[in-house]
Amino acid sequence: MISIWVLAGLTLLGFTLSVMGWPNIEMTADMLTLPSLDHWLGTDILGQDVFLRLLAGLPNTLLIAMFCGLLPIIMGFILASISIISRYYVSRFLQKFVEVFLLIPSLLPLMLLAAVLEPGLVAVILLISVLSWPDDFKVLRSAILRVIQSDAILTARHFGANNLYIMSNYVWPTIKPLLIMLFLQNARHAVMMSAGLAFLGLTDPR
Repeated sequence: MISIWVLAGLTLLGFTLSVMGWPNIEMTADMLTLPSLDHWLGTDILGQDVFLRLLAGLPNTLLIAMFCGLLPIIMGFILASISIISRYYVSRFLQKFVEVFLLIPSLLPLMLLAAVLEPGLVAVILLISVLSWPDDFKVLRSAILRVIQSDAILTARHFGANNLYIMSNYVWPTIKPLLIMLFLQNARHAVMMSAGLAFLGLTDPR
């Protein structure tokens, strides 16, 4: 919990300072220096302050992590629920579509789209999220099926519980730990992908 508050504080500080036009990270003659009072984390090979560079990049990085962690889960959960409660042919179509989608390495279409569109922050978030939801769909569909086939759900249906009641009172509380794990996995994956695109020069490295 403390680390979350520290990250939130640093993000707010970095966003506020970037709006104010600071920090202005300039190259100096002090290259590869050790941490000191002037440079808290030292300097890199270009003589730029490492702490200031981290502070400047932290807001965008955490925005990517947060939204790319949540959006694939939301899309995967909705489509997995539709696949379970819908008719057979709709469910089969969604499953086959996801299987075909998963055959394509997600980084390849992301690189192609980034090279053509030269996306900004919002577009990068949307691209990564759209390419990440099939994994969450597979995991969530299996988890939801396992829950709704339990004896507790069968009893609830016997007493007249509808799908919305079952989802909100049985499925959601049961898979909550799984959702947290998926969020952390998606966030890590998104940060690595966005950093890779920036390293290749396909997006703005800032």
